Amino acid sequence: MDPGLHVKQAITHLEKVIKYAPMVAKDRNATVHLTAEDWQVVVDAMFHMDTPSEFFPATIEKYRMAASGQAVELEMSDLNISIEIF
Repeated sequence: MDPGLHVKQAITHLEKVIKYAPMVAKDRNATVHLTAEDWQVVVDAMFHMDTPSEFFPATIEKYRMAASGQAVELEMSDLNISIEIF
């Protein structure tokens, strides 16, 4: 399966979040904000498009919706990231 443009865009957003998060992390946790549009692209790809998890950055071990659907949480070996709407 070749990821479409929407999934490729989500992957780009996730890669940027993962690169930025260590700069704002406190202990093992970081909160990163995306615009509503970018956040929705990530949510669509991760939860609504049946995208295989191997398309997402390999550093993501687990991911889930949180905060009553207002955040995406990423678990990685060295960092936990909450992606929220800006």
